[in-house]
Amino acid sequence: MSPENYRPTKFLDQMEGNSHIVLLYDDQKYADLIIARYLLNGLNKGESCIFFTSDDPKTIEKRLSAYGIDVDSYKRANSLRIFRIEKSDANKRDALGTLKSIREEATRGMKPPYRFIGRTITDTETTEGMKLGLVVERTGHEHFESFDCTQMCYYDISAIEQTRRDEWISELLKNHHHVIYASEPDKAVAFETMLLEDEE
Repeated sequence: MSPENYRPTKFLDQMEGNSHIVLLYDDQKYADLIIARYLLNGLNKGESCIFFTSDDPKTIEKRLSAYGIDVDSYKRANSLRIFRIEKSDANKRDALGTLKSIREEATRGMKPPYRFIGRTITDTETTEGMKLGLVVERTGHEHFESFDCTQMCYYDISAIEQTRRDEWISELLKNHHHVIYASEPDKAVAFETMLLEDEE
């Protein structure tokens, strides 16, 4: 399947202006396809792209390279940065303070406009972790204009705490402008979350 024929890719390619996007996925290869396209779109526009991760940055670089991003050359140009965040969520209770300090640290020496991808909270497998994650998402969304960026948050659906998964996902949709579900081509969807508000 070529990325051009994949519905979520087309949706991403048409997206203009700053937006807060949530990427839900159940297959890493489709997530990587969307993540790479999202970053490439920003790099091609001359944006500074920052990937937040608690994983080994080398692993992320390999995954991006596999989808056609010349990681080394963009890193040398200071337009792509893989930024390691702490695996522990213990000191991230002050949601707005955490978002501001991570943003400040991650963009040091880079030029706006910024394009972020990743998640501040690493634990999505427990009720406590998801609660904290949603506080951060809600805070980030409420203050989104002031951050003046494009941001994609991603969640592996199978790793989201099981007992309230539908509730968590519904909350995630409320706190983003767009949702992309990266899955098999016949199941994959992408749309503006505003479309859901009429149904409530």
